[in-house]
Amino acid sequence: MPLRLATAFAALAGAAAAQDMTCTPTRADAQRLERLDMAWREARADAVRGGAADDLRRLGLLAEPRLSLNRPQPTPGRYQCRTIKLGAAREGMLPYIAYGWFRCSVQLTPGGDLVMRKTTGSQRPVGLICPSGRRAARFVGVLELGDETRTPRYGTQDDRDMVGVVQRVGNERWRIVFPWPAYESKLDILELRRTR
Repeated sequence: MPLRLATAFAALAGAAAAQDMTCTPTRADAQRLERLDMAWREARADAVRGGAADDLRRLGLLAEPRLSLNRPQPTPGRYQCRTIKLGAAREGMLPYIAYGWFRCSVQLTPGGDLVMRKTTGSQRPVGLICPSGRRAARFVGVLELGDETRTPRYGTQDDRDMVGVVQRVGNERWRIVFPWPAYESKLDILELRRTR
């Protein structure tokens, strides 16, 4: 397929997906965001107790709760992305997991929505990046699983709904912090690194 045609299809898909999305979190997701500080404290403490203190130090700003860089919204384009899970959601689970790199994209739709989508892997967040201030933005979306071809609608499945804080962590690097995710951990960090 010619590149121009592929780009047009991608833009149309992004626009269609954005029509089903919202920047307004559900009540449950708003409550998760309100307890973000608690998620950071408990997740980091679990990781340190589990022997991951050096791992946290190596992550640098990525694992720093009080991050305050400007330009919080990632620019449209292709990204490498990886998930870091902090804190054990239940007894017997690992308190620190850093997954390998996958692919993500950020698209600006014709309507002006900024859509972030993890395009590879078995757990794929997709949603809107919404303005929320000079130092942070908000992600509101859902989790696609496995080989699903249809994206669940936000607000219809609690265990698929996702909400997070979007922040820039460096030159061409961003993170989305998800407090109290439905699976495995107390806090997830999705790192986004711009590719050329």
